[in-house]
Formats: sequence, C-alpha cells, structure tokens
Amino acid sequence: MNRRRGARMYPADVIMGDDRLTTSVHAARRLRLIGAGRVVLLAAAVFFAVTTLAGLRDASSTVNQIDRWLGNCFSVVAGAFCMLRAILVRGERLAWAALGTGLVFYGAGTIYFTEITNRVEAPSPSPADIGWLVFYAATCVSVILLLRRRVTRFHPSVWLDALVGGLGVAALASGLAAAAIGVDNPVGLSVLGLNIAYPLADLMLLVLVASVFGLRGWRPEKAWWLLGGALAGFAVADTIVAGAMAAGTYSPGGPVEVLWVLALVLPACAAWQRAPGEMPERIAGWEVMFVPVFFAVTALVLLVLGAFVKLPALTVILAAGTIMVALVRAGITFTEVRQLAESKLQARTDELTGFANRRGFFERLNEEELRSNGTVCFALLMLDLDRFKEINDSLGHQVGDDLLKLVGRRIEAALRPTDLLARLGGDEFAVLLQDADATAARTVAERVLAALGSPFDVDGVSFHVDASIGVAVYPDHAVAGNVLLQRADIAMYTAKAARSQIEYYRPGADLHILDRLDVIETLRAGLGQDQLRLHYQMKVDLRTGNCHAVEALVRWEHPTRGLLQPNEFLPMAEHTGLMRTLTLEVLGLALDQCRRWWDAGLQIGVAVNLSAPNLLDKGFPAEVKDLLTTKGVPPKALELEITETALMLDRIRTAAVLGSLRDMGVRIAVDDYGTGYSSLAYLRELPVDVLKLDKSFVIHLDSDPLSAAIVQSTVGLAHSLALRIVAEGVETETAMGRLADYGCDFAQGFYLGAPQPADELTPLLWHRNHRRCSPQDGGCAPSRLDRAAAADLVVDRVEPARAGRAWT
Repeated sequence: MNRRRGARMYPADVIMGDDRLTTSVHAARRLRLIGAGRVVLLAAAVFFAVTTLAGLRDASSTVNQIDRWLGNCFSVVAGAFCMLRAILVRGERLAWAALGTGLVFYGAGTIYFTEITNRVEAPSPSPADIGWLVFYAATCVSVILLLRRRVTRFHPSVWLDALVGGLGVAALASGLAAAAIGVDNPVGLSVLGLNIAYPLADLMLLVLVASVFGLRGWRPEKAWWLLGGALAGFAVADTIVAGAMAAGTYSPGGPVEVLWVLALVLPACAAWQRAPGEMPERIAGWEVMFVPVFFAVTALVLLVLGAFVKLPALTVILAAGTIMVALVRAGITFTEVRQLAESKLQARTDELTGFANRRGFFERLNEEELRSNGTVCFALLMLDLDRFKEINDSLGHQVGDDLLKLVGRRIEAALRPTDLLARLGGDEFAVLLQDADATAARTVAERVLAALGSPFDVDGVSFHVDASIGVAVYPDHAVAGNVLLQRADIAMYTAKAARSQIEYYRPGADLHILDRLDVIETLRAGLGQDQLRLHYQMKVDLRTGNCHAVEALVRWEHPTRGLLQPNEFLPMAEHTGLMRTLTLEVLGLALDQCRRWWDAGLQIGVAVNLSAPNLLDKGFPAEVKDLLTTKGVPPKALELEITETALMLDRIRTAAVLGSLRDMGVRIAVDDYGTGYSSLAYLRELPVDVLKLDKSFVIHLDSDPLSAAIVQSTVGLAHSLALRIVAEGVETETAMGRLADYGCDFAQGFYLGAPQPADELTPLLWHRNHRRCSPQDGGCAPSRLDRAAAADLVVDRVEPARAGRAWT
C-alpha cells in the first residue's frame, strides 16, 4: 500500500488495510464503552459508600434493596472487567483471567451468603466460604503470573524469602486467631481453620505484593499500586470481621462493607492500566530484605511471648520454622556477600597475570591523588613491549599470554613493596610509584629494564623482549590522575619512536603523538594503494668492480607530505603490526623491477629487508615462492636481509623459515652485523649466506685502528665459515682500497652511489657492468673509480638499445 510523504502515520494494526482499519475503529469503540463502564462502576461504589456511611439504608427500603443488589454485583462486575481485559488485550491474559475468575467466585460466594443463608441454615464451612477461598487462591496465581512477566529469573534467596514470609504469616495468623478465640475455647477445627484462613490468606497476599514492591525497588507501575490497595483493603476488613465474629458483635454494614467494595473495584481499574514496557530485573537492595527480616522478628517476638502467655503449639512450631528458614537465608546472604567481595576483587584484577586491571589501577590512582592532595609526589610508569604483536601473531596467543605472565613477574620483582603494577591491556603495563619523584622513577624504570634484559624461555623457545617506558610525575606533569596517565603514555610513545627506552613527559609532545597517529592511519590506508616507492643502492664486487646486486630501500609517497624516508614511518609500522604487509608489498615491487632488468639483459639481483613477523611466520616461504613464480624471477636473484635482533626472537622457528627459503635457492644475509647479539653460535646453526658488516665499523676504517682490526677479523671469520661479506657505509676511496686489501667481497655506500630510483640507476648499471677497461685507467680496479667517474656514468648511457624499457 503506497503512502504519500507527510501522510499521518497510524499504528501497525491500522495501516495494513481497510479491514484492519475497521477493526481498530471497533477496538476504539470497545475501549470507550469499557471506560464508561468503569466510570459507572466507580459511581456505583461512591453511591454505596455514601448511603452506607450516612445510614440511609435504615431510612429507605429502596436504598436498602439497591445497596444489597450492588453489594452482590460489585465482585461479579469487577471480575467481568478482568475477563474482558484477558479477552480483548494481548499480553498477561492468563493472569487477568485468573483474577477475574477469582472475583466471580467471590461474588458467587457473596450472593450465596446474602441470599441463601437468610432462608436456610448454612453449614460451616459453607459454599460461600469455598467461593471466597477460591478468590484468594486465584488472586495468588494472578499475582505470581504478573510478577513472572516482570522478573524472569528468581534468585534462590527469593524463594527462601517467600518461605520465611509464608511461615511467618501462618505463625502470626494462628497467634492472632488464638488471641481472638482463646486457646481453651472449645470450637471445632473447621471454625478455627476458617477464622485463621482468611487473615492468613490476606497476609499471604500482602506479603506477596510487598515482595513484588521490593523486587521492583518500590517503584512498580500503577497497576501494582491498585492491586496492593485492594489486597490491603481485604486484609483490614477480614481482620475486623474475624475479631467481631469471635467476640459475637459482628453486624452487616458500616465502614467494613465500604472497605470491601473498594477492594473489589480497584482490581477492575488495575486490569485496564497501560501495560509497562520491558523493565530491567532488579533483585537487589535493602527492600528485598524487608519481608524476611520483618517476619523473622515477628516469629522471634512470638517465641518470646510464648514464655509468658500460653500459645498454641501450632503457633510455636510455625514461629520456630520461620526462625530456622531465616537463619538459612542469612547463611546464603553471607555466602553471597563473600562471593560479591570476591567478584569485586576479580573485577579489579587482570585475569591473565593476576595483577590489577585498568579499573583497579584507576581506583588506586584516584585514591593516591586524593592522598597526595597536590603536595606529595608520586609517579606513573607506562611500559609497552617492543615487537610483542609480532610474537603474538606469529607464534599464537598462548605463547603471547605465557610471555606476558613472565614479563609481569619480572616487572613486579623490580618494584618496591608499595608500588602497584597493573596490566592495562595487550602488552601495556602501568606502574604507580608512591612517594616517588623523577629521580626515583627513573631508578625503578632502569631496574625494570634490567630485569627484562635476559631472555625469556616459553615452552623451550627463547625470546629477547625489549620495552619502552614513559614517565610522568605528579604534580610536575599533571595534577589529575587521568591526565597524568595520558602523559605517561605519550612519554612511552616518545621513547618508542626515539628507541631511547626511557623518556619523561615533555610539554608539546602531545602534538607529536597526534602527528604520529595521523601517520599511522594514513600508512594503514595507503598500503596496497601504490604509495610505496623503492630506491636501489648498488653492491659492488671489489674484485671486478661490477655490480650484480642492489639493495631495495623503501620510501613512502605520503599524500600530503611528499616523499618520506624510512626512519619517518618504519618504526611506527613496526609498532602497529603493519610491517608484515609492508614487507610483502616491498618484495613484490622489488621482484617486478628485477624482472624488468632481466628482460633488458641486466642480470641484477635484489636484496630486500625482512621484518621479524616474516621470520616467525611459517607461511612466509610459501608466499615468497608464489611471488617468485608470479613475477617470473629465479630464486637466485633474490636475497633476503635480516637483523640479528630479529634472529634472536625465536631461533628454532627462524631456522625453519630460513631453511625453507634457502632450500628454494633464495640467499640469506645478516644485516647490520656487529650491532646486535653477535654470536658464532647462530652463524653455525642458521642457514646464512652473507654477512653485512655494519657501517659503524667501516666509516672509521681510515682513522681508528681498532675498527680496522674488527673489520679485518670479521672478513676472516666470514670466509672461514664459507660466508661472503658485504661492507656497508663505504664513504672514501681509502676505505674501499683497504676493504679490497682485506679480501672483502662486496662494498656498499655513498662513495659508490646513493640509493636511487630504478630509472636513474639503470644506466649506471649498464655502464659499470659493460664498460671496457684500459691500462690508462689502471684496469677495472674499483679503487680507481672516483665520484667524478661515477657522475659521468649517469650521463653516458651506453648501449641504450639493449637497456630498452628497463630504464626509459
């Protein structure tokens, strides 16, 4: 059915079509008729109350007959309203049908009592008693059904509360009946039972409604207030009548009948209140304890009275039962309180490490802030593990979890007894240092780093874990606890970016962090979007002067900042887990260029740096194989460079990954050799082909005899292990000559050429690898090649036809 924009919207049962519209109109008419009927019922109740209280019955037989007829009809009419509610309105139908049935039975009992017992002597109990007692049972069922819709799950203690209430009501009712009738009064059991039954039933219903009010936090909907008022009216009226009948002074009429009529009319009004929306369960608070406490005290009072006055044995037994169940309820409450305390502790404890979690840390931080009051110093340390994500992603979360436990224990061992250690999430730990200034905070931070310095052994796998720590001191860096933690976090990121391990918060660092986050998100979005650029640096053979391999070095064409160098984005990519994706993209670009060189007749190999996640990923060799196949590059043309630090993360898994790569024909090189965990052991155990001596030794080769000795001995070590060696950082002709004299295999550095794009490097490769050597140039000795000659090679593009599209 099409609807015009802006047309009036109707309820779902109206907009479906003309039939539904007609049905809705009829429903509205019925509701109006029912509303009018309730008004008439209330008016009749007011008329009955006025004539009864004013004594007009005795003055007019007509009024007397009308009141008698009304008194017989109130209950039946109220029951009819409840029945109509069950028939015409969805939801809670069974509950209102039960209440309506009970009211009809109550009306039948009333009619029998007023019309039949006047002519025929009724037995005791009479059919009227049956109708009235059925009303109480049906009302109890109705209240339970209504409650069940609002509270879907009852705690076991609620059932015990109900039992305490029931026993307490029974004890109280029996005691009141005994007081009214007399313990020694020779009445029959049926008479005594009836005298007890009505107050008992009234009290039970009151207890039930009071429990509902407690469960709903004393904020139930209007229908419950109306039902509660009706049941309270019944209880008061029945109690007055029971006492009057026991004393032999009861006579019909008076305020008691008005109270009964009011109690009969209120359910008819309650049935047609608007049904409440779904409300949250609430089974907590002092209100829930009202019923068990009240009746436990009542039972205790009855037992105490039993020592001074004679009470029926039934009353004593019921009171004792009430006390016993209340004691059981108290025991359960004690257990619940203890469990609640444990739950509260668990809510503030990190499940993995057993230290405080974020919530517990912030609570303690707030307490410390209040205690210090701006006068006493305390400090925060924010600690983040370096490369933990690589370990977690590559080796699995179980290994990562075990490592976090070990890290937490070492940090705790380095702290003072008053310090608080918390795991805030992931691999982030926070330490609250009481009564600590900047100097004390740095001392503790250095102890923590020293504790983390030795390797960790997880399931037979050895790990080296580094950390970055940020320090913020109260009140120097902030006077609010949450701000202090934020600034310690900023200092930690500063330490991670600078690789300085420990940093204090510095004003203005916030802007740097925002800039860093922007770079990270832009890089994340830019991967795979053709934003990475590769520059290549030659590796020159010191024996022939030729170049048959280059190293691929990545740059990033930032959308707004232009070309960024590796140090401007690679550390952030490493920290945020982007290195694996970035390395694969770089590898694909390098192999594309390698294929173009081979197609042009230049058999140039490419070296690509690997990250730690690649080394720990058992699926990485298969990815490399797929790339080599897709790009059409032979495995011997690819060299993968790894750092010593990455090798040490997991030597067993690394050896397996490198072994698979080497079995393919890919060469393996150790980059920055001499700056990490240099050891002959891993050179013997790992499948390595090439050592790349770090430039820190080569750049001082001309001036530092110790550096020269290290270089010469390293060259000898590499050759003795059947490894080839590359010297990085060659800046001068003298250094290049010395390396050649030491027998070094390859050289790489700015003296031989800076990293360049492929189109600029290609003519240099052609010229170097295909030039003709002459005696005037001293042959092809690399020591004769100076910067001017290298510059000439850039301009002199020989054999351009053979280079073809490789460099145009």
